[in-house]
Amino acid sequence: MTLTLKPYVQTSPVYVAGASIESIRQTYGLEEVIKLASNENPFGPSPRAVEAIAQAAGGLNRYPPMTDDALRQALADTLGRGLTPAHFVTGNGGSEVLAMIAAVFLSPGDEFIISRPTFPMYEITARRAGAHPVYADLDPEQFTYRVDAILAAVTGRTRLVYLCSPNNPTGTIITAAQMDELIRRLPRHVLVVSDEVYFHYVSSPDYPDSLRYVLEDRNVIIIHSFSKAYGLAGLRLGYAIAPPGLAGYLARARQPFHLSQPALSGGLAALKDQAHLTKTISLTRQGRAWLSEQLRALRLAVWPAEGNFILFKPPFAAAEVSERLLRRGVIVRPMTQFYLPTHLRVTVGEPEENARFITALKEVLAELKAEGAPETTDTGPVQG
Repeated sequence: MTLTLKPYVQTSPVYVAGASIESIRQTYGLEEVIKLASNENPFGPSPRAVEAIAQAAGGLNRYPPMTDDALRQALADTLGRGLTPAHFVTGNGGSEVLAMIAAVFLSPGDEFIISRPTFPMYEITARRAGAHPVYADLDPEQFTYRVDAILAAVTGRTRLVYLCSPNNPTGTIITAAQMDELIRRLPRHVLVVSDEVYFHYVSSPDYPDSLRYVLEDRNVIIIHSFSKAYGLAGLRLGYAIAPPGLAGYLARARQPFHLSQPALSGGLAALKDQAHLTKTISLTRQGRAWLSEQLRALRLAVWPAEGNFILFKPPFAAAEVSERLLRRGVIVRPMTQFYLPTHLRVTVGEPEENARFITALKEVLAELKAEGAPETTDTGPVQG
């Protein structure tokens, strides 16, 4: 018998991760390689979290608890504002939360709206559910949200509007005024998914207070993660914040024992070490400011960054610049899968890593200029 496969699963894009340190070592025969490609936290997790994870490893022969009540209570206590455990749904990383949202809120033939360039997992997970993308792209020069374009894209088939703020890969945000207008004018059959996994790093006073919409019982789901500021990317732990009715519905998509014991223990311990979190945020903001200044000094196009990464446009082909950086043991992220093939994204690293990246970039740009490499002119996102 011939198998019947779902066509929308077969045709959906596949996520491609950034290159690993080990693969670049082997490919180029290098000893020292730095990775500034995946928006990881170079300062690492709280020592308390590491200790809790190590202790949890002693019980790996047992299933973890079916419930995550303690973690959800800790999240509610940490964020405050009157939030309760019923407002939270945890997942095996933010990507699993996105997959859960697509699974429970989208059906074949539905539409979802995204604003490119942005994180590709929104389109990947939604298309796997059989939904169709509608694009309301960011402003092609400033990479800011265009609320009127989003609202104009809404139809009777629209189910989800995805926002990413700070947006990966541009680092830009949707402002409080824009968010207010969007929530106010969207019809009731549309759900806003606001991915805010980089919110800890934001310094702009115009950043929206999205928790207010949750507490007002609006059609809003916020996504947070332990992968970024908490430095637990390898643990895979994320969560959604939503009105209890939406959260309870979303929770039905969880798998049994969906969080490992190390994840539960590590997440709890990380939340208790706010001093480590504060230090990490401060160091990252300092590094972000220094990197932005250095890139602008090279007369490169750089966008205002509110995450732990910076988007920039090299004057030569981005793929070639990335390749030559790899030869020097520096991994940055080409933006082809993020709908922006002419740009590169660099993660804020430790001071020594940031300095090494700038030195290598200067060498690459000088080398390409000396070779007479053609310069690029396009700055806008992929259209279509």
